[in-house]
Amino acid sequence: MKVYDLAKELWRGAAVLLAMGLIATVGAPLTSAKVPVVSMKPFIATPMWQLDITWHAKDAWEDRDMSAKVDMTATARFVLRQSDKRDDWGRWHTEKLDSNNMAMAGTLVNKNDHSRTEFKSAPGSPADGAVTFEVGGRTPGYQLVCSVALPIKIINPLMGTIDSLATLMTTDISAGPPVFCTGPLPASGDTISGSLVFPAPVGPFVGSKPPNTRIGIQFVLKPFNALAPLTK
Repeated sequence: MKVYDLAKELWRGAAVLLAMGLIATVGAPLTSAKVPVVSMKPFIATPMWQLDITWHAKDAWEDRDMSAKVDMTATARFVLRQSDKRDDWGRWHTEKLDSNNMAMAGTLVNKNDHSRTEFKSAPGSPADGAVTFEVGGRTPGYQLVCSVALPIKIINPLMGTIDSLATLMTTDISAGPPVFCTGPLPASGDTISGSLVFPAPVGPFVGSKPPNTRIGIQFVLKPFNALAPLTK
């Protein structure tokens, strides 16, 4: 009887351990899932990177007093040069735009006085931009921080034409601590690409009324060939 009770208790204990995943079933030995490890060395060894990035926003909004809409696409190209590196970390940066283009059409209509404010891109006017790119260190693989200031014109019948700037970034500063653009390194090849979406001020969508619009970003980073022409 005691032998039977002991066997029964041992079986119960084994069943509990099996349910908890602490005992392997027959034919399925316990193994830990293998996580692919991507070497950072080829990326850190790259002296220069080319960044091609696009921002896009298309939105419409209306309430009892106002209506707004915007359609904007902006592109920029940068060439980044390495500024720091060690075995497990590399950093590249630039404070110069190599090329840029922007198309914006936005309107804000005040329904009370029927005034209309237009937001338009200003091609040919000076633009500015900067990029910092890191691999390794405290990042999950890479971190990209990019911002541009592109010229626009705000046209209102009462105020005339005002020269202004549209500031576009890859960092979400809409709420709380900033959220940076980060991601894993590719398991194969040397091209890093990604996309993200977050709220941002664009055209008439610059606050609570109308609210910030959602802006979509796509980017590609690839090693820069100094002998290749800077053309798309």
